Formats: sequence, C-alpha cells, structure tokens
Amino acid sequence: MKKINFNKLKQTFIIAEIGNNHEGNFNIAKKLVKLAAKAGVDAVKFQTFRVEDFINKEEKKRYNQLKKFQLSYNQFKNLKKIANNYNLKFMSTPLDYESSNFLLKNSELIKIASSDNNFFPMIQNIIKRNKPLIISTGMLNFDEISYLIKKISNKIGKKKLKEKVALLHCVTSYPVDNENANLNSINYLKKKFDLCIGYSDHTLGNEACLYAVSNGAKIIEKHFTIDKRFSKFRDHAMSADFEELREIVKSIRKIEKMKGSYQKKIGKCEVPFLKAIRRMPFAKKNIKKGDKISFSNTRFLRSTKSKSFLDLENIIGKKIRNDVKKNQIIKNQNLK
Repeated sequence: MKKINFNKLKQTFIIAEIGNNHEGNFNIAKKLVKLAAKAGVDAVKFQTFRVEDFINKEEKKRYNQLKKFQLSYNQFKNLKKIANNYNLKFMSTPLDYESSNFLLKNSELIKIASSDNNFFPMIQNIIKRNKPLIISTGMLNFDEISYLIKKISNKIGKKKLKEKVALLHCVTSYPVDNENANLNSINYLKKKFDLCIGYSDHTLGNEACLYAVSNGAKIIEKHFTIDKRFSKFRDHAMSADFEELREIVKSIRKIEKMKGSYQKKIGKCEVPFLKAIRRMPFAKKNIKKGDKISFSNTRFLRSTKSKSFLDLENIIGKKIRNDVKKNQIIKNQNLK
C-alpha cells in the first residue's frame, strides 16, 4: 500500500478506532474491520498490548478485564491482512514497549495514546525507525506539546517531522461532555505547530467530527463498535455504530467538497449569473448631450442585454457625451 505522508494528505484521513471493542473475540474484530471498510473509512485502529507489561497485576479487576481483551500478535497480523485486502491501512496503539517493536514491523502507522504521550522511551523507539506516527495530545498543555515536538524534531529533522508526525486534539474523558470538547484547540494547534492536525473524538454523536473537519482537521479518529449495547465496557456507548460511521464518512466527504480552496475568486458556477443579475444604467427618459447622470433620469436595472456596467460607483454626476434615448442602456462610450 502507498506510504502515508502527513504533509501531502489530499483528503481527511478517517480512522475507525476499534480499540478493544472486540473484547478479545477475534471473529468480532474481523467483522468490525469489514464493517469499517463498508462504511468508507481509510484505516482501522486497534490497541496492541501484553497486559503484564501494561497493567499492575495487583489491580486484579483491571488486569483481568484487559487480559480477556488481549489479542495475540498473530491475530493482529491476520487483521492487517484483512484490512489491506479491503484497501484499508492497518494501525494500532502500542500500550507497552515490546508491542511497539511488534507494530514497527506489522503496522503501517502507529498511534500514541494520550496516556503515553509523555512515555518518551517508546516514542523515541518508534520515531527512529521512520514510521508514521500520530500522537493524541490529551492531558498535555501547550508547553508540554512544544517540548514533545522539539524532542522529536531534534531526532528526525523538520522535514521528516512534517511528513511523519501528526497531532490530534483530544480530551481524555469517556465520554467528553459538549462543554469540555474545546474544538477551537484544533485551530490553535494549526496556528502554533506547522504540522498535520487532526481530532480524536470522545463525544457522543457526529457533530464534533464534522465541526473539526470544517475547521481544518486533516485526520479524524472515531471510536467504532458493532453495537453500542454490546456490553458494559465503557467504550461501546460512546462509539459510532455502522450507520453512524457511514454517515460521518459521507458527511466529511461532502464538507470537503464544500470547503473548496483557500482563496476568493468568481466561481465558474457564478459566471452565467454575471449578465443576468448585475445592474446596468438605463435612461429613464431621453437624456441630452451634456446632461448629468442622476437618479431622476436613470434607472439601474438587471438585464441580460449587455455585459455588466462595472463602474457604478462613480457614474452619478457624469456628463453624457451624446444623446441617449429613453430605455437605452448607458454605456461607457456615452459618458465623458
């Protein structure tokens, strides 16, 4: 598959964040990949970990739940094949150092979760291997993000930084209330960092993703589930189901068309209307040579009979060069 360059993304890169919503069921994981492809996303993302290197074993409830959710490295290799067969990029979040080594060989992109955006040993292990890296910025302030980017840039240089590293605005809460989504941070990050900026969504519904794209997010990550009521695991309820994910993709592609280019010019679709709805000066009555144009002897009307008279700002008070009959268009050659 074509390697990704964050500096040259032509359209929004949409990621279905499957995460652990498979709950350790490989068949569910495969089905989620297929449904994500059907919804039209660009990539599927999982979480890859060895629970003993991730969670303190003494926290038995948490440890046992994630042990149940853990997929094997071979299963992830198979999921990558399935994703690639559907023309999807396969990516995952390593939640321990050893899993980052596995993903460096078996994932097209790597995502650093907000929980690990200060875990520099693992981040440095990834960047030195020239792998595209997406970093969520939850629980970081501006100074901390600046420090992180500076460390990465010092290792790989500014050119590769723009090509290989993207930042996602993210609020670490599950779910995120509307008043805490702080989507204006997307524009802030765009202004402060000359990098590809995206959004990792933890809100309920589709609106935040669509707003983010409207404000320039080039990557959208949305949690994805087979059923919002699949279990009591918290991620299902805040995830998009198939219909929602498909609608997000459809709406994003529509918004991209609407956004157009960063300029202001007369659009091709406007050209036919220039003749039809621009005003032109018509003689309200017979106007004699030497008379001045005024509202008493001139009407400004829409007409398709001639090209637009563009100098309407200064026409009032100008003298007529030759006689103009009633209802005749007043043209440049009629004026002194």
